[in-house]
Amino acid sequence: MRILVADEQGDLLGHTAFGTSRDGDVEPGVGEVRSFFVSPKAWRRGIGRALMAGALAELPELGFGQATLWSFDANARANVFYEAHGFARDGTERREQVWADILEVRYRRALP
Repeated sequence: MRILVADEQGDLLGHTAFGTSRDGDVEPGVGEVRSFFVSPKAWRRGIGRALMAGALAELPELGFGQATLWSFDANARANVFYEAHGFARDGTERREQVWADILEVRYRRALP
């Protein structure tokens, strides 16, 4: 797993972690953006685009041909962002108690 961090003079603006998919139903060669966060104070500054670009550039270097990520179904802001970066829902859904059983959807995209 790798982690990218965006900071400004020691102030955390965002981070992403990515590596091998944790999902048991995906084929070999699928990576996962495991976490993705940008502080609201850093929105609209290109931080998210830079973090996602970095993750999508490094996943193929790790040997992955596809990437997945999980998002809350109702998180329209995040979902628009993921779709703008080439991700599309693959039809897989889940609910986990740790997230109060809120509906999550899986996104997937091919990597260069």
